[in-house]
Amino acid sequence: MPQMSGELHAASLLHMRRLMKCLGILPFGQNIFAKVFCYVLLFIALVFSSYWRFSFNYALDYDFLNDPFSSTIDLSNFVALIVSHAIIVMELLWANCSKDVDRQLQSIHTQIKLQLGTSNTTDRVRKYCNWIYGSLVIRWLIFIVVTVYSDRALTLYATYSELVLLARFSELTLYCAVILFLYQELIVGGSNVLDELHRTRFEMWSIRRLTLQKLTKLQAIHNSLWLAIRCLERYFQLSLITLLMKFFIDTSALPYWLYLSRVQHTEVSIQHYVATDECIKLLEIVVPCYVCTRCDAMQRKFRSMFYTVTTDRRNGQLNAALRSLNLQLSQEKYKFSAAGMVDINTEMLGKFIFGMISYIVICIQFSISFRAKIPKTVAQNISTSTSAPV
Repeated sequence: MPQMSGELHAASLLHMRRLMKCLGILPFGQNIFAKVFCYVLLFIALVFSSYWRFSFNYALDYDFLNDPFSSTIDLSNFVALIVSHAIIVMELLWANCSKDVDRQLQSIHTQIKLQLGTSNTTDRVRKYCNWIYGSLVIRWLIFIVVTVYSDRALTLYATYSELVLLARFSELTLYCAVILFLYQELIVGGSNVLDELHRTRFEMWSIRRLTLQKLTKLQAIHNSLWLAIRCLERYFQLSLITLLMKFFIDTSALPYWLYLSRVQHTEVSIQHYVATDECIKLLEIVVPCYVCTRCDAMQRKFRSMFYTVTTDRRNGQLNAALRSLNLQLSQEKYKFSAAGMVDINTEMLGKFIFGMISYIVICIQFSISFRAKIPKTVAQNISTSTSAPV
């Protein structure tokens, strides 16, 4: 096999790797000092985040003493943010298999070009990834602007960690875009093989044997792509399920903070921050779910191409090769899961949004009941203190 040039990596993940190194969550080298630097930066970020988090005046946003429900949600958000940040850095430093994934994807792209006769351009995947990079930069800028605009320790403490979380999730979206591109190229290669089978229907067996061998190559390439997706699952094994839980907590709690802010008539800047953060988190989840659903549709389209082949059904070797390919395609279905717990697709997105709305309603109902009990509690405390003997 020829030396792989890494053109697929250069068109897709190269800029994200550099960005993550600039954020300090990926080491610049493979030596121990580079990893120690990332650990030190993580420790400093968590310490300063904790300091800024507990340095603002709770009374301006909610009553920390008399509103235990709001304080519980607030502390849950903080713990989820810190834990997610720490897990992402730890996983990248000690369980980083990105080079293996990139090597496998580049090898698949090379095999599709050389063995199936597809185009050797990466313009399509470069366009997909540029859209994702542009979306990430825009969301970063909007998030930083609303954070500076609100100018509160309540929002400043989460800035760096939130940027790290968005970068890690966007890396997943980039990988999904690369897999979608490979499925599209695989469909083009499969169409070329089918056209060649039709053209050589009445040719000599020595000529048809070369075409028949391409079915075996096609089967091996699809198996390599399926194995690359499994390796990609291991690369995001801990961080992906943690990010989904963190985003679920945020998207459920942020509308509650917006409701509480409007009820207590706090600053408008806080309301703008909360609404913007909610839109950013929802958009971050929607895009990879949509791309994964598109990958599933491409895989089903590729599988259906060979179920309908009726060319020269009397050829025993051709029938055996088609049966073997169809059996493998029926078993190696596209499925990308988060630690094997939930599949990333639009069905998961629907469940996510339904659960989010349910928890928003529950949080608002609890808030109303707690706020209704506060005047009674205060009145009882006053009556108790006045009736007590001097």
